[in-house]
Amino acid sequence: MIPRPFDVQTPPEQAYVRNVLFAVELLDAVTLQRVSQGVAVTAQGLQGKPIVNSSGFFVWLSEDFAQLQTLFVDPGRLPYEPASRTPANVQRPLTSIELSPRPDYPFPSGTTGVLGTLIEQRLLEPQDRTPVSDAEVHLEWVDDLGAVQQAPTISHTNENGDFAVFIRFSPTDVPQLDKNGALTARLRAKRDSAGERLSADLQLVPGYVAEPATFPQGKDALIFAWDELHS
Repeated sequence: MIPRPFDVQTPPEQAYVRNVLFAVELLDAVTLQRVSQGVAVTAQGLQGKPIVNSSGFFVWLSEDFAQLQTLFVDPGRLPYEPASRTPANVQRPLTSIELSPRPDYPFPSGTTGVLGTLIEQRLLEPQDRTPVSDAEVHLEWVDDLGAVQQAPTISHTNENGDFAVFIRFSPTDVPQLDKNGALTARLRAKRDSAGERLSADLQLVPGYVAEPATFPQGKDALIFAWDELHS
């Protein structure tokens, strides 16, 4: 992401005027609204703690940037996934981090997405199914020219295999719709140990988040089995 200008507010007293080392902007990945309350951002290896300025940026004052080991974002009780960045991925003067939604995220009206579950294999007895945790998941979709587009936000499955994925359309994005007004999407899932796989086509109604209990094809339609996905 290209660094952009921002205002760093420091107290007017001369004793408090310092050079800024870097700043972090947290964004809700669904709404792109800035998040600054209820979250904790820590920079392992640095001595200083961040100042949250009046614009909602987390600002670190000047010290040795080479001491930074990892940047952590703890969302606390907010419905976002934790996030981290290595020093190589911390841009100066400003790093913007989009916080991916958890399955309990209250999606606003008009969002197109899926609340689903990833399991190892689809056994007859649901209680015997093994969830796939900490897999990277996101949606891809087909535009009006037939080209496949990737949703930019990566989410992760939780310990139960549950996840929330969505499509954030830009003003110029136009999905290809079928005769029922549904768009074609697929789930992409990636595991460190087993690479990346793709689901069969999903027909999603634009502006709605599909949930297992309400999806037209039945509640099992949004339970994805790893061994049924294809490369």
